[in-house]
Amino acid sequence: EFVGYRKEEGRWRRPSVRMEGGNRKPIDRSEGKEGKDGKTEKKDAKVRNDEKKEEEVEANFAEELDVQDDAALRFTEHKGPVHCVAFNSDGTKAISGDQEDAALLWDVKSGKVERVLEGHKDTVIACGWSADQKEFATASMDGTIRIYKKKKVLVIEGPDSDLLWFQWHKKGPVVIAGCADGTVWMWHTKSGRCMQVLSGHADAVICGTFSGDGKLVVSGSVDQKVIVWSPKSGQPIHKLQAKNQRGFHLAPITCVAAHHSKGMMVTGAEDGTAWLCSLSKNSSKPLKELKDHKQSVEAAEFSKCLNWVFTASSDGTIIVSDIATGALRTKVELQGAVIRAMWNPVEPTIIAAGTDTVLSVWDARNGKCLREMRGHSDSILALAVSKDGKLALTGADDSTCAIFQLMGSEKKEMSGKTDGQLIKEGEEKKSST
Repeated sequence: EFVGYRKEEGRWRRPSVRMEGGNRKPIDRSEGKEGKDGKTEKKDAKVRNDEKKEEEVEANFAEELDVQDDAALRFTEHKGPVHCVAFNSDGTKAISGDQEDAALLWDVKSGKVERVLEGHKDTVIACGWSADQKEFATASMDGTIRIYKKKKVLVIEGPDSDLLWFQWHKKGPVVIAGCADGTVWMWHTKSGRCMQVLSGHADAVICGTFSGDGKLVVSGSVDQKVIVWSPKSGQPIHKLQAKNQRGFHLAPITCVAAHHSKGMMVTGAEDGTAWLCSLSKNSSKPLKELKDHKQSVEAAEFSKCLNWVFTASSDGTIIVSDIATGALRTKVELQGAVIRAMWNPVEPTIIAAGTDTVLSVWDARNGKCLREMRGHSDSILALAVSKDGKLALTGADDSTCAIFQLMGSEKKEMSGKTDGQLIKEGEEKKSST
């Protein structure tokens, strides 16, 4: 559910970067060269670089998306790969954060930027709204979380190491975040006070979540352990590891998801293993192994419509299992590695995205692909689905976001004609003249 970063070549990176690292150049954070007057030319160089990137984005789309662009709206205000996206509860506003340390609040219907969320000094890796929708937050690898309340901003200082993921509490003004130093931090967002530092992992905490009732915290780490914590005491209640539970993960934990109402969770690891586990204060242990993945499990989530759970892997497969028996219900295969996947909250379909640049919708009951939608020219790194299940929001390696309509056969024109249509019309005019 909350796929984090992993360390490759000395840097914490998304799974997609690990798999396709040859296509990505590291960010140049040099200070620029000194001019004749002794001042650096960094600012001017950055302006020129930004202008060049804008031209490249437009050129790439003109070349690659003239055949098919299914996006109802494409958002092109970012200057680097988009690593996180989020809808508000009614699907009218969006937040997106990128690799160039920037985050933006924008209108879903028009694509107009409503607020530039400045201040982070490293990649923005997560974003989202509070349960009451009165606050929203961005989290960065610079170790800070910024809480936005109308026009005010509360900056929460975290650890000295990188933040790798964060999550809002399902009911109250509380957030948790996992860190590269092996700790999980918990803050009260009204005051910015640190409530707990959960220490017990021996390596980076890649993923984590609150339990369905919000009374427990679960974390997964590179140290191959899953720990269940008491947020009140800050102490570990249960530790799940191969040493104590025979057959449990023998590789770094890559994802963990809690059931919304039952005392259950699902865990996934880098070696392709996945486990259905009990989750409660009294007992948390592995129950059933969910087999058939060949590579890293990148996402997992319980359905709100059926008693099923899916696990999605970088081997391009999504496996749907029965949570009562662990039996396989459906298996689907994508063209590329899966980076993000989510259940539609109102129907038994799975929305998936990854390295093949396609957003696909699958019927979990029979494995049939219902829709394939294109609108990006590079790997999709981030995904969100509106609460009513009608819209999907994506963020990609091509530095753009896109809105896709999930329901209905006709594509809704949310802001005039799409860029793909405009490109096609322009080419038709050129050929006619």
